[in-house]
Amino acid sequence: MLVGVFLRHFKIYKGARYIPFGINDVENFNLFIGQNGAGKSSILESLDSFFNNREFIYNTHQNKNDAFVAPVFLIEKSELKKFDKDVQQIIPIINEFFMELDGNSGNYKIYNNFFEHRDCLKKYNETHYLILSSHSPSGEFLENAFITFNKSVIKQIKEKVPELSDGKKLRRVLEKLKSDLISKYSYQYIPVETSLNDFLRLESKGMQDLMSENIKERIEKVLTQKAPVQEGRSQKSLLDIVNSDLEDFVGKVAHTVQLIDDKYDFEKEYKAKTKLTANHLTDIIVDSFFSKRKLKRDGKPIENMSAGERKKALIDIAYAFLTQERKLSQNIILAIDEPESSLHVSMCYDQFKRLQILATKFNVQLFVTTHWYGALPIIDEGVLHHIQSDSEVAEIKPFSFSNYFAKQRQHPDDIQFKSYFDLVSSIISSLRLQDVNWLVVESEDDKKYICKHLSEELIQKTKFLPVGSCAIVAVLYNYLHTPIAQGHDNKTFKGKIFCLIDTDIQGVRLSEKSDVGNIMRIRRLQSNSQKIELHTIESTVHYPTEIEEALVPKAFYNALSSCIEQSNEQNIKDIFSKFKFDESALNSYIKGDDSIIYLDTEQKIEGNPKHLKDEIHKFIDCNKAKLCDLYCGQEISEKPEWIIQIEKYLV
Repeated sequence: MLVGVFLRHFKIYKGARYIPFGINDVENFNLFIGQNGAGKSSILESLDSFFNNREFIYNTHQNKNDAFVAPVFLIEKSELKKFDKDVQQIIPIINEFFMELDGNSGNYKIYNNFFEHRDCLKKYNETHYLILSSHSPSGEFLENAFITFNKSVIKQIKEKVPELSDGKKLRRVLEKLKSDLISKYSYQYIPVETSLNDFLRLESKGMQDLMSENIKERIEKVLTQKAPVQEGRSQKSLLDIVNSDLEDFVGKVAHTVQLIDDKYDFEKEYKAKTKLTANHLTDIIVDSFFSKRKLKRDGKPIENMSAGERKKALIDIAYAFLTQERKLSQNIILAIDEPESSLHVSMCYDQFKRLQILATKFNVQLFVTTHWYGALPIIDEGVLHHIQSDSEVAEIKPFSFSNYFAKQRQHPDDIQFKSYFDLVSSIISSLRLQDVNWLVVESEDDKKYICKHLSEELIQKTKFLPVGSCAIVAVLYNYLHTPIAQGHDNKTFKGKIFCLIDTDIQGVRLSEKSDVGNIMRIRRLQSNSQKIELHTIESTVHYPTEIEEALVPKAFYNALSSCIEQSNEQNIKDIFSKFKFDESALNSYIKGDDSIIYLDTEQKIEGNPKHLKDEIHKFIDCNKAKLCDLYCGQEISEKPEWIIQIEKYLV
């Protein structure tokens, strides 16, 4: 995985700096946000220069010989055998150097954030190697292979591998290290202005790189298996027959032409294989197949589309390729400049949601720049890099999406307001243009529980937006309220918005904003006389209620029982074994007199049974995600009444 990059004198980045692609860990999703000219695209272009040998754009007025781009990789130790044999010797040495290096010595202080990041990555030291390689077109590679650290790393390599003391051999090995690293990755860069040439390059070579190795292996199997053709007693594959026929044909041609002039000959290239291999033919087959199937939209050839349409098509088709069942020979890195560019605001949410799915569910590493701040509240994993270049040196501040809302007060002033404003604009535009509903909830688990019981038809026409907490649901409701309240009478909205929160002890404040006609409302789950109801914010009934307490009781009990059985906590297993399921339970409470479990009278316990239920409740709090998956994995015919009410509202 790519975990960071060193830059010097590349475009806007004069001087040396390290940009980590993570905070306390490695991250698949890295989002760069900031004003035009701040240096967002420069980071993506620098990586394109390294991986694809694209133009190295120097910072004006700086010494070109000092410029470099040096990505930092975290490579699994099990992958070492896939590198060149000489390279295998130096990778552990390079890793040891960087893992043990004292950042307070020498000229290394300019890279303080590298050493901070390095210390976070030490937890992978048993299973991974940390290595880097540089790209410096105008410099001497051997003298700049490891940038600022070069002399120290080279010295350590020569001491531990004496046969590499020779400069020429060491240079060859270091260049092989770089080429081996590049070959392990397919870096596909989609710039903000996607020219036709850019598109054709990505459509052909890029999309082939994104293709699953499973398909290529199946083609190779067809070509090489011995079953299809029999000649005499021996079996031959299609590839054997093709090679044999071609050899016969070339032999006959060579014989004929040599009758004219015996100096003619069909000599194979130096070190080239005499026969075609399955790998040769597979690439040709794939290339020929896609050359006859050009991407179109509404019958419109891609070359006739605008730059924005071409870009959207690239992202859409890349998503389609990467979400197939696959095995890839290369690690995929997808870098996209401004996915929202030339895209109607109503479509921005869907675009970024798909990118998040690629990163979180399909393990694709993404580097994305944007001016659409609405992406910030909807992404829950990865790093936001806020870039500001008011001074001569661009300042990059990283924020984790996992605790994005909890750290809001530390964010630059423009982030919070713009993120809500852009997201609200996208939601309202989609309501005007599409027959679609929005269901805003606190967490991904809330979304899963509700989807488990909603009809498939309603799921297809509903966008689910988990935002992290009940307070954020309330804030978003407030932002949406004014524009929708002003426009709901003109009947321009085709869909509805439903906001759902738990009932917390402290509650939330909404500045007394009420429902907006039949278009938007907010409700909280409320336990009331053993019933789960949907109450308004102003309701005087206020007993803490979570969604885990509002589910089908038997299904939740089964999920809880399985979760406890699969855990390693013997204490909670012993406690749970003392209780039985109450078949008369109406909801999925654990605490209180209306609990779904009751104490087995044959069990002997010490103390108050209430404390045992408290321990089970603590277990639930620590295992909510797993409980949710176990619950949703069951066949459940019943449906909670409060979900039926949401369905009736959204239909």
